Amino acid sequence: MKNCTHTLFVPLFLLLFVGTCLAPPAQAQSVDLGADVMSRYVWRGTDFGNAAAIQPSLSFSSGGFTVGAWGSFDISPVNGSAVNENDLYASYAFETSAGTFSVSVTDFYFSNPGNEFFDYGDPGAHVIEPGLSYSGPVSLSASINAYGRNGENEVWLEASVPFSVQDVDLSLALGGTPNDGAAYYGTDADTDAAITKFSLTASRSLKLTDSFSLPVVASYYLNPYTERSYFIFGISL
Repeated sequence: MKNCTHTLFVPLFLLLFVGTCLAPPAQAQSVDLGADVMSRYVWRGTDFGNAAAIQPSLSFSSGGFTVGAWGSFDISPVNGSAVNENDLYASYAFETSAGTFSVSVTDFYFSNPGNEFFDYGDPGAHVIEPGLSYSGPVSLSASINAYGRNGENEVWLEASVPFSVQDVDLSLALGGTPNDGAAYYGTDADTDAAITKFSLTASRSLKLTDSFSLPVVASYYLNPYTERSYFIFGISL
């Protein structure tokens, strides 16, 4: 297990080292921290926990390189079944005249009982997901469940269109998997390629005082595969 752990962590630290070296020296470093309080945690059209959740985040950026942590923890678990997600990620973004491109690696980890952090076996307690994304007039992303539990080599594809109405930012998104039986992305063994996410998200900042505004977000999700919908509200602290 230790050798496997070292094998997986070496590329992550190499990405951190190379990204730091490539970061433009003229750009300042920054640390961001905060938390979202969401009425429900829905990821790519799949409901996690059936409960409200608090989602903390912490990241360090230097130039185009970012490394950070993100989590989701149920506030009031249903029937004692809580979602305790604790992810690590690293990404590098660069801007072009056509838009912003980025490459990333995410280590998904659910810290529920029985999932030991250093269990990087196959299957283990982690899922390693590399991804590519583009942000411009249309946003595109592609990622793959490259290593870990719940199957491997399953692909997720998503496209979204950002726009705004007055002071409200909106995004219309469509996502799914081209694989047969992509368990990690919410489909079963008897399913062909499926769309699991169709969503409309609206966000804005509510000005409470002259010096303080509260970011809020509302999302309507439809999962055509499971034929379920979700309406979610959240605030950012």
